[in-house]
Amino acid sequence: MAMNFGAWMLAEIPAERRFAIEAEARRVETDPQAGRIAGLLLRQTYNQQEMLQAAIHEIARLELRLMEYED
Repeated sequence: MAMNFGAWMLAEIPAERRFAIEAEARRVETDPQAGRIAGLLLRQTYNQQEMLQAAIHEIARLELRLMEYED
């Protein structure tokens, strides 16, 4: 599966997961103890997790490709 340069940086979050994240972020935003900044941080964290996972997969794919060339 070939990937265009930098395509791994575009986090693809499935729709049902995006809805769950959004619901949780809105719940946190309405909490008087947390507020809007907590919702923003929650969304940011989920996006970073997706990007990190994509990066790890891309690194593994590239390492596998390197190992194939070494044989």
